[in-house]
Amino acid sequence: MLPTTIPAKPRVTRTTGASSRFYDVTHADGTQSRYPSVTTILSAISKPALVPWAAAQERLAVSEAAADLYAETARLPHQLPRASYLLTLEQRVGKTKAHVKALAKAADIGSAAHAKIEWLLKRDLGQRVGPEPLVPEAAQLAVAAFEDWRRAVGLEPLLVEQTVWSRAHAYAGTLDLLARVDTRALLRVLAQQGPVAPELAQWLEGRETATAVIDFKTGKAIYGEAHLQSVAYNRALQEMGHGRVDGGLIVRLPKLLTDPGFEVAVVPPARQLFPTFLATRQLWQWQFEQDAAYRARTRAVA
Repeated sequence: MLPTTIPAKPRVTRTTGASSRFYDVTHADGTQSRYPSVTTILSAISKPALVPWAAAQERLAVSEAAADLYAETARLPHQLPRASYLLTLEQRVGKTKAHVKALAKAADIGSAAHAKIEWLLKRDLGQRVGPEPLVPEAAQLAVAAFEDWRRAVGLEPLLVEQTVWSRAHAYAGTLDLLARVDTRALLRVLAQQGPVAPELAQWLEGRETATAVIDFKTGKAIYGEAHLQSVAYNRALQEMGHGRVDGGLIVRLPKLLTDPGFEVAVVPPARQLFPTFLATRQLWQWQFEQDAAYRARTRAVA
């Protein structure tokens, strides 16, 4: 007997807080779930490289402010008292930390580049797009590098900015791109970067195309958590029935003129990395529960 009603499509809303993002999913069967985002889960991983970078940003900001203030006060008839000098210097530096400002500026450049790339890919798919985004000069370098890479690998977009989730493992996220690439063209690009592992080269040479989760990063380097993000999306896509995904690619796009051109990294097999992502998911859950318990105790005392 045929069903009398057509199941509703899942509905998804996204909530972003100061340090976390959650997806509220109403499934086709009517049940509702709240899932932390993949990037929120990966925030549980310590990023030691950020510490010296942040310290260097703060040191530079204080040094420049101190030098400017010294030049100004040197012209005064009397030396500025030490306490007054320190108070003025603190006001010059400002309450917002230098590395926070630098991160925000970098995020703006990355967001602008992502927006233009999304617009281009959706246009290629024939989807309805609004006016072409105006890209600031700082982000045009990343977009141009994307165009170079797209042509080099014969990119064929399949899904753009697709929200995916895993009911089995309780997480969600929005992937940049699922696409087909010309495997032999991809092999040529990888070979230009350096030696390619023989087993990977053999796999790429043995087929014409491959379907990959593709994530774009802007900056100087590709970090390990990007690979975990990719395998999480990979497994969620397959769980949702989007078909076979052969693997993942991280494409680093330059943000500054001093950054090298585009770089492509092949994500290790999901069977190897997905257990590490699940362990990170467990760690994040523990941290989240600890923070919630602390906030509850603080409210009770107040």
